[in-house]
Amino acid sequence: MFVMDVISYGIIACIGCLIGLSSGMFGIGGALIATPLLHLYAGLTEFLALGTPLPAAFPSSLTGSFVYHRHNLLYFPVILPVLLGALPANICGTLLTQYVTEFTIMILTGSFLLLVGTTFFIRGWLLHEQKEYNPQPNFLFGIITGIGAGLLSGFLAIGGGIVLVPAFVKIHKLPLKKALATSLVCVCVLTVPGTITHYILGHIDPMIALVLSMTVVPFSYIGSKITVKVKSRTIERIYGTAMIMFALYFISTLW
Repeated sequence: MFVMDVISYGIIACIGCLIGLSSGMFGIGGALIATPLLHLYAGLTEFLALGTPLPAAFPSSLTGSFVYHRHNLLYFPVILPVLLGALPANICGTLLTQYVTEFTIMILTGSFLLLVGTTFFIRGWLLHEQKEYNPQPNFLFGIITGIGAGLLSGFLAIGGGIVLVPAFVKIHKLPLKKALATSLVCVCVLTVPGTITHYILGHIDPMIALVLSMTVVPFSYIGSKITVKVKSRTIERIYGTAMIMFALYFISTLW
């Protein structure tokens, strides 16, 4: 029994490392990736796998935000309107999880992983990289962006960076690295109401969340440092390809 516990928590610690690396490199909290990993390899039930990674997204995103801030990559004008829309929407999205089945949650998680991976794959491999950027902060669009990110982050127990990064690039015209960095600040804030609400609903295992939180920080720092030095196109290609492969594998295990 003791050996099995050690192995189980070792697997969870490795998942925490992946969460941190993903968070630092791609401007997301990492919870979207952690949910299927915890369900497949740590044996957590669907809803525990959904909510438990969320507390670890806070220290992970906070560490990455610190690194990006030191490199002047944060774009503050969009943060306030995004959070004004995202915070109440996050709570609403979290409460909606009470009305869906566990299987539905897992299918939606896998499908969204596939969609995100495909988007990054297309951008990284098929589209020409934009050479000039002209940031266009728009308060109303910022609130709308925040509402979308907040609802999704609450419902799928993710930080919301999956929505924010492409929105910052497409709508607010930020370069990818600035979009990744700015997204991570918003993720850091959004994990707080999401964690509280999912905990009240019984979707978080405190011990596993603690192990994840202890392992994410150093790898989030490493991931952020990598992104600062690597070309944006390379980041998109790596992320898109990896997510498509993992999403297809995860969905196949559900049937």
